[in-house]
Amino acid sequence: MNKRLIALLMAMLMLFPGVIAQEEEGTQAIVPVLYVPENGEQVKLGYTADTQILEVDGLKFKDLNKNGSLDVYEDWRKTVQERVDDLLSQMSATDKAAQMLHMTLVTLKESWFTELGVGFVLAYTYLSGGAEDAALKTNEVQALSEVSALGIPVIFSMDSVIGASWVQGATIIPDQLTLAATGNVDLVRQLNDMQRKEMLALGVRMSLSPIADIATDPRWGRVQECFGEDAELATQMTVAAIEGLQGGNKLTSESIMTCVKHFPGSGAQTAGVDGTPLVFDDQSFQMHLSVFKAAIEAGAASIMPYGYSTVPYLGGDAVENYAHESSKVMTELLREELGFNGIIQTDWGLNHTVAALAGADALGGAGQRESKKLTQNLTDEQFDERVGRLLKVKFELGLFENPYVDVENAKAVVGTEEHYKLAKQAAAEALTLVKYEDISPLAGQKLIVAGSLAEDTAALSSGWKIAEYEGKNILTAITEKAGTNNVTYIGDDVTQVASSYPSGTTAIVVVGEASGTHEPAWGTSTLEFPSMQTDMVKALKKAGVPVITVVLMNRAYVLTPIANNSDAVLLAYRPGCTAGAEAVAEAIFGEAKISGKTPFQIPATMDQVMLQREDFAKDIINPLYDYGYGIEVVSFGN
Repeated sequence: MNKRLIALLMAMLMLFPGVIAQEEEGTQAIVPVLYVPENGEQVKLGYTADTQILEVDGLKFKDLNKNGSLDVYEDWRKTVQERVDDLLSQMSATDKAAQMLHMTLVTLKESWFTELGVGFVLAYTYLSGGAEDAALKTNEVQALSEVSALGIPVIFSMDSVIGASWVQGATIIPDQLTLAATGNVDLVRQLNDMQRKEMLALGVRMSLSPIADIATDPRWGRVQECFGEDAELATQMTVAAIEGLQGGNKLTSESIMTCVKHFPGSGAQTAGVDGTPLVFDDQSFQMHLSVFKAAIEAGAASIMPYGYSTVPYLGGDAVENYAHESSKVMTELLREELGFNGIIQTDWGLNHTVAALAGADALGGAGQRESKKLTQNLTDEQFDERVGRLLKVKFELGLFENPYVDVENAKAVVGTEEHYKLAKQAAAEALTLVKYEDISPLAGQKLIVAGSLAEDTAALSSGWKIAEYEGKNILTAITEKAGTNNVTYIGDDVTQVASSYPSGTTAIVVVGEASGTHEPAWGTSTLEFPSMQTDMVKALKKAGVPVITVVLMNRAYVLTPIANNSDAVLLAYRPGCTAGAEAVAEAIFGEAKISGKTPFQIPATMDQVMLQREDFAKDIINPLYDYGYGIEVVSFGN
């Protein structure tokens, strides 16, 4: 078994550390007290009934270490650095090691927080029950952390590149590739500000986003997560996402800290296979690195080096070590050359102590047993440097004063109609028409809807979400527009295609790949549509009906056979589970203009894909559709 496969398997196991042996230890719902001052001198405090409150100079403070006196780190009047230095002086090596652990929280283990004092937890399905449930659970964990010896709050994180998508009912925005098709940088900022509000209301204060990789190889399964193939647009949108999530260029009590990934740019995978060595030369490396340079200037709170690829171009330990275990990548390049002084957050990996010694601060997927290894290997100076950065952001985020959220506010903020409309606007602006011939208005027609993806809500987004998100699929959205009696759904069964259809009938075929993350549904060896999908389009075309093909396009497919057998081809990319289906239906029913542009080149043949370089953008010669192509239509079919 090769090194990459072992790492990927272990990373998946890290998602469920010790779950089998654990029992739920949940406490009763926490109802925090929010102390709101009447004057401008006192800050707001959030605490539970068990928290000791000190009154000094007529002001209130939390006695986090329970010693009956006001320590510097408990005094919100002091500078962040003064508070960090004081808290570090009270921490043991074991305390510091625990702060570096970024564990995956699946079932609650109270001792992680009350005794060990874990610094960060990644929430996947643990918060999936909805806004109220999520808010109650983050409050519960913060209360457990507050009763620990030093009362250091924990930071909840989420793989939230498409919104707070692991919480049922949260607004799922289109994937980054889709947003690139809009060309609307300000819209990206608005969407991330919306996401900031929802995550803030839930108590999740770190987003493992945005993705700063450039989609230079169409075979790569993570193209859908990138802001397209153009470095300049990717830079602008990455910066806008940072500013939207963090509420500006500095962290405040209203911020969600960003984690920009995957340094130094993981779009250049060998042959497009995820987890292989990154391929660069002097020119291409600077292009990929440029987005991260801009992210640093924009105040990104943390950066994640890639956990599954080496960077041979850089030499040194980057030849053999994954980027997040390489001192060449993290210390020499990111810290010393680029001057990044924020948090280096590892990917979810295996060799956590190696990563820490190489320069990492927060260790993704690390388990409780890693704490002892860290205390045995890191010096006091290394601990203080790394943990100092971690504590700094907690103070800046205001978590020491109030780590709790208002459950009623979470219910009111998450998944609002206003947020739905913004998500639909983004999906609509991205829709890209690459072929448009002889289409009549759909209203009043008989419609044949084909392709199993038409009833697959999950396929409207990448895999970074809860499995059963309660959204609408394209078939339902079309049926609501046309009426049940006017829609015949035939799925993938090409034998259901009639030899001919009466006048006034149009076929809508939904093609593309199912939802996924690292490994695309068709694999990386081909970008050609499976015969099941092309045969359906060809059969309907042969039957003599106008064919509209909607492509759920997470990568740059070889569109030639689809374009040749369709009257209209609409690229929907990954438009989002929240409102993507409605955006598609409104567009093809002529209710919204279509104006998106291709965020990458679209190849005419697989041979063109094989000749392009993994690390260079826009290097396909004579593509079927070039970068930035799109037919603008005010009202489809009219």
